[in-house]
Amino acid sequence: EMLNILQTIWKCLGNSSDQIVALAAACAACFAFLGLRTWRKELKGKSEYQKAKDVLKAAYKVREAFKRVRHAAVYSYEYPENMRDQHGNLKKEFAHEGTVHVYETRWKVLDQAFRELEDQALEAQVEWGPEFQEVIVPLRERHTDLLIALQRFLESKKEGYRRELSKEERQDVDRKMYYLGENFRNDTFTPEINKAVDEFEKHLRPYIKR
Repeated sequence: EMLNILQTIWKCLGNSSDQIVALAAACAACFAFLGLRTWRKELKGKSEYQKAKDVLKAAYKVREAFKRVRHAAVYSYEYPENMRDQHGNLKKEFAHEGTVHVYETRWKVLDQAFRELEDQALEAQVEWGPEFQEVIVPLRERHTDLLIALQRFLESKKEGYRRELSKEERQDVDRKMYYLGENFRNDTFTPEINKAVDEFEKHLRPYIKR
C-alpha cells in the first residue's frame, strides 16, 4: 500500500530533481506517521498492561486479607497486653472486649485492602469503560456477608446476650467466619470469595498476556 502511494506521488511530480526531494520528504512524513502510530499503540498496550497488573494485585490483596480476618486461630499477641494473663491467655473478664479488639484489628487490614481495590477499580473504569464497574460487585457482596457474620458473632459473645443464634444462623456465621482451607469441603465461603476474585482474572488476564 505504501509503495503504491509513493509510485503515485512519483508520477504526479514528474521526472526532475525536485521529484527526488519531494519524494524523500513524503517518505519521511509517511514513516514518521507510521512510527507515531506504532508508538501510540505500544504506549497504550503498556498502560493497559500495568493497570491490569495493579488492579489484579489489589484484588489478590483483598483475597489474602479475607483469610487473615477469617483465620481460625487467635494468637496471644493479638490481645492487648493488659488483657492477657501470665501465660498469655485472654483473661476471662476481657472475653468479649479482647475478642472485639482482635477482629477490629484484623478488619482494618481488609478495609484498607478493599479501599485500595475500590480506587483501582475506579481507574479501571476510566481505562476500559463503565462495563468494568460490575466486576467488583460480587466481591463487595462477600465483604458485606463477612461483616454481617462478624457482627453477629461478636454480639453473641457479649455477656448477658439475650438472643441465642439458631443452629442455622450459627452454621452460617461459622462458615463465613472461619477459613478452613482452599479444598476443605465444609468451607463453602472461601470458594465464593475466590469466584469473586476470578471475575477480575477473567477481565484482566488478557491485558497481561498480550
